Amino acid sequence: MAKSSRSDPPVPYFAPTDFGLGLLALASGSTDVMSFLMLGNTFTSAMTGNTALLAIAIGQGQLASALLSFLALVGFVFGVAAATAIYNPSKGATRAVLRPLFLLEIACLACFVAAWYFVDRQAQSVGLDALILLSATAMGVQAVVARHINAPGINTIVFTSTLVSIVMAVAGALARPSLHSPVGRNTLRQIEIFLAYGLGGLAAAFVAWRQIPVIQWIPFTAVLAAITCCELTLTANKK
Repeated sequence: MAKSSRSDPPVPYFAPTDFGLGLLALASGSTDVMSFLMLGNTFTSAMTGNTALLAIAIGQGQLASALLSFLALVGFVFGVAAATAIYNPSKGATRAVLRPLFLLEIACLACFVAAWYFVDRQAQSVGLDALILLSATAMGVQAVVARHINAPGINTIVFTSTLVSIVMAVAGALARPSLHSPVGRNTLRQIEIFLAYGLGGLAAAFVAWRQIPVIQWIPFTAVLAAITCCELTLTANKK
């Protein structure tokens, strides 16, 4: 393997796209807390947790709760399927490939925010069902977006495997430094995304606790900011 020249520019620990990924993770965290607190104890982003809630509801004969968790699962799957069908790598430029997916996600979130003001969010209502479907669909699309942004090992939806990777990297570097590499760029990026998810959840929990009527805007605003960040980054990279 050839050695790098001293004149080669150093690889940055945090790429500009990481800010966009962090904002997407923040949207995901705020969505999970918002949906759990405001939409009938469901998760519309974390499908592992939602599947567990679905199993609990079915096992305890709570059909109303089971329906909500099932709708979240259906919406998420639909979002993933729709984004996968739209994704077209033959367009070449990353910007052109990702833009339709971003537009689909932000459209779902915009409809979610609009519906929030007009539908009935009470249990066993069509309005509540619609909100869950819209939120879960948006998060399903986001899962596909994150996979196609060039960030190996980074996910903005599922964090169990990310947490395992972080702990393994840090514990290995501390306990067996002769066998494991020092904590590197990818692990630091994973930590950033994980913290962003937690920050999103914290923000949603705080505004719900203080009864500030903006909780429905947090995912929308975060994704809109992420789109802006990615657009600016990709535009700069073309120059």
